[in-house]
Amino acid sequence: MSSLLRLCLLSSCCVLVACGPLSAPVTEGPDSGACIQVIEYARPSSGGECVGYATPCDVPQGYVECCGGLAFGSCSGQSARCVDDPTDACDPSQGDRDCTGICQP
Repeated sequence: MSSLLRLCLLSSCCVLVACGPLSAPVTEGPDSGACIQVIEYARPSSGGECVGYATPCDVPQGYVECCGGLAFGSCSGQSARCVDDPTDACDPSQGDRDCTGICQP
């Protein structure tokens, strides 16, 4: 039992180290004033590959936030929801489990 506990503690420490500090640095954004330094993935609204940006303020105008799949997680906006990306060939209704989505209001 103690080896299981040690493994759990070690795993927890590794997760904390990999995720970084609990409070992210804040920088000034061009429009909103403050911009939290957290990687945000986005792609052009017309389609294409998702690219990582250092802050949401760095995402170019006309891009949509990527979400879903194994890599991107949930949407950062509270009112946004992750929907299937209509520009890719991945179809979750056909059994594809790892489809990337885009955030929509």
